[in-house]
Amino acid sequence: MNWVVLILLVPLFTGAFGVLSPRPSRARRGVFLGSAVVQLLLAIVVAALVSGGDRIVLAPGGWGASVGIVLVVDLLTGIMLVLAAGTAVACIVFAYASREAAVEHPLQLPLMQFLITGINLSFVTGDLFNLFVAFEVMLIASYALLSLESDNRNVRHAWSYLSINLVGSAIFLLGCGLTYGMFGSLNFAVIAERSNELAGDPLLVLLGLVFLVVFATKAGMFPLYYWLPNSYPILPGAMAAFYAGMLTKVGVYVLLRIFGTMFPADLPVVSELLAWGAGATMVFGVLGAVARDRVQHILSYHIISQIGFMVLAIGFATPLAITAAILYITHHIVVKATLFLVGGAVIHVHGTDRLECCGGLARLAPWLAAGFFLQAMSLAGIPPLSGFWGKYLIIVEGVALGQYVLVGASIVASILTLVSMMKVWLGCFWKAAPENGSAPVVRPGLATMSVVVTVMTAISLVIGLGVERFYGVAAEASRQVLDREGYIEAVLAVGVVPSGEATAVSAEDAGGVAK
Repeated sequence: MNWVVLILLVPLFTGAFGVLSPRPSRARRGVFLGSAVVQLLLAIVVAALVSGGDRIVLAPGGWGASVGIVLVVDLLTGIMLVLAAGTAVACIVFAYASREAAVEHPLQLPLMQFLITGINLSFVTGDLFNLFVAFEVMLIASYALLSLESDNRNVRHAWSYLSINLVGSAIFLLGCGLTYGMFGSLNFAVIAERSNELAGDPLLVLLGLVFLVVFATKAGMFPLYYWLPNSYPILPGAMAAFYAGMLTKVGVYVLLRIFGTMFPADLPVVSELLAWGAGATMVFGVLGAVARDRVQHILSYHIISQIGFMVLAIGFATPLAITAAILYITHHIVVKATLFLVGGAVIHVHGTDRLECCGGLARLAPWLAAGFFLQAMSLAGIPPLSGFWGKYLIIVEGVALGQYVLVGASIVASILTLVSMMKVWLGCFWKAAPENGSAPVVRPGLATMSVVVTVMTAISLVIGLGVERFYGVAAEASRQVLDREGYIEAVLAVGVVPSGEATAVSAEDAGGVAK
């Protein structure tokens, strides 16, 4: 059995186990946590296999790349798999601490496993059809999680989430049809090879715009983000943290893959739209955060604003900018998930995350307070924390390209991010609890929550203080993303295997490990 296949099968079978064994219990929880740890180990193994610059190409069923399913793993894929699995472990431990097993909804953990299956498939797939399938698996599981424990008011927000994503899926399907009509295949490598001959063709630009709309919606870019700020806060803290850390980043990952690897760089209209859309996303997102008075809502608007930084780097489309985007994605998944976990802890202690009703949490949970402060400063881009380096590289590249307005927008967004995060820090942790609010009290599970937040904060600190090492990894991942010829050669080298010899071709057997 191939490691890449296991990455998909382990969460799928764990989710199926949860559906067939619906009765919540500590033993059942142990199975889910054990599965999450195994998935993390598998992701680390896969990332290690491609860390030297190799690609793993797998053709299940033995069909050639142009007609069959192809799974492709390079260093960026490995990084994303590790981040997804690590975030899932942290969120599951936090969820266990936040409430007893007896009151846990029996479908919450199985649905999370199906959600992880969709996320992992999005990262490893090498064709548009399976990418569409992966997004549908994610959409169904994520909508079910949103509405699982919601009241009638919150279900309306979940409905907005479902509606806009269904529209995005319909446009995605239209894009797949256009792609097949133009290239005769949905395989990334085949499209990349044949699109070389169509550089500058208006139809290729139109196709790029279609995919820009689809994945800008999935990533939460301006003006297609309105579904996000009201939907994530209705989730339990641990689930909200997983959504905040991973889901929008799947959209950014696909933007990187499509406009870095699949399409030629000669699409200036698309790159300009990406860059200016990113600038608007940064500004409008952070303005929304400044205007809000609830922790999870403020953090949700910050997701939008920070997505703008990542997409701005993709719009710049230079090797240094793509390196900055990957470095920023790595930082943001860890930091944003941590901040949402802290937001969940605030609700756990106070029963609300409305700032006017909170206060005094720094004395009650100093490690939680320290973790939030450090991650908030990192989100704002204070040096030498992890959030600084990606922003710094994006700004350097923006200045080099003469994009002074966008650079100015990113600096303004960073300053306003600092202002709004200080508002949360002062409101929840520093000031005394208000008389009309609920005084913070130690509740069961708070110590475990603090440990999870502390570990995540420590990982973020390691990224920031050891940035030289992480920059090197991001630079190699960037090189592979932009190496279209190497990607085409590696994937198309996997040919048709004679019938009956194998149902799943290992990367080594198929010659699929290529430089």
